[in-house]
Amino acid sequence: MRTIHSWFPFAAGPLVLAISAPTLAHHGIGAQFDLSSSIELQGELERVLWRNPHVRLTLRVTNDAGGEELWEVEAQSVSMLRQRDIVEVLLEEGDSISLLGNPAHGGATEIYVTNVLLPDGRELLFSQGAEPYWNDAALGTTGPRFVREGDGTAPEQGLFRPWTGASPQAFYSGLPMESPPLTEQALAAAQAYDPVTDNAGTGECTPKGMPGIMSNPYPREFVDQGDTIVMRLEEYDTVRNIHMTETAPGAPSMLGHSVGRWDADTLVVNTTHFSPQLFRQGIWLSEDLEIIERITPSADGSRLHYEATVTDPDAFVEPIEFSAQWIYVRGVTVEPYDCIDG
Repeated sequence: MRTIHSWFPFAAGPLVLAISAPTLAHHGIGAQFDLSSSIELQGELERVLWRNPHVRLTLRVTNDAGGEELWEVEAQSVSMLRQRDIVEVLLEEGDSISLLGNPAHGGATEIYVTNVLLPDGRELLFSQGAEPYWNDAALGTTGPRFVREGDGTAPEQGLFRPWTGASPQAFYSGLPMESPPLTEQALAAAQAYDPVTDNAGTGECTPKGMPGIMSNPYPREFVDQGDTIVMRLEEYDTVRNIHMTETAPGAPSMLGHSVGRWDADTLVVNTTHFSPQLFRQGIWLSEDLEIIERITPSADGSRLHYEATVTDPDAFVEPIEFSAQWIYVRGVTVEPYDCIDG
């Protein structure tokens, strides 16, 4: 059964921060789904595909004419759901459930899910901006996504531990997503960009480069290996090596060659030797890209402050600066991303 709601009482979209090579699958949720309205579906859960970068469900629904429809259901990533204690075992194929979410533009039988009502009456919040809909309370309102100042148990470990994304309101600032200051050459390339043909051969699991790989709320950790600091990021199982001594760079890459130094408690990282890559749709970064990062734990150990300056004279008429912060929450670890296209 399908019920249409003309109102929409909460912000359902995920925190959209990725700024590296986009693909057709790496879409903004608002581009595919109508965030200004919501619909309610009731049916039998036919498929559960619990994987990154998006959990996907298939729901068999009886329409108003008595026929059956298969609705494709898109949700947030395994990583973001896990941080709110929403896990795969809560859903089983064959379950009769209800969904609330945003319908696709154009009338396709697709929905971006925000709320799920289980057969036993429990409600799950599938979006961090969702509010309980069927019940007074719901699962998914706890976890590090709702912690603003850490959990009060920050150890005396400084930088070297796992960190996770803070609340969306506090996460990123200063990043000119829609209108970066482009050179004439970069602007012409962006205007000529075709998102269909220019993204041929890429998929949801295409790895990200810099600086886009830093702009996600998933866990990351820093490991001290003496002459090298290893940064492990959950997204795409990415590993960055920060050399603390002068080391000859290898071949240019999407992550570049990173050299670090300490400025008191701040890790300063200078990264160069990049291969050309997409910054966002149609905007290419060149081999002259340089990124300077400053990474500083807060005095009480609860937060990690991040600042970056992105310079590329071929792409931008002036450097781009942005900042972010992550929090320490005991028990959060960097888990395998295990991305699957499709």
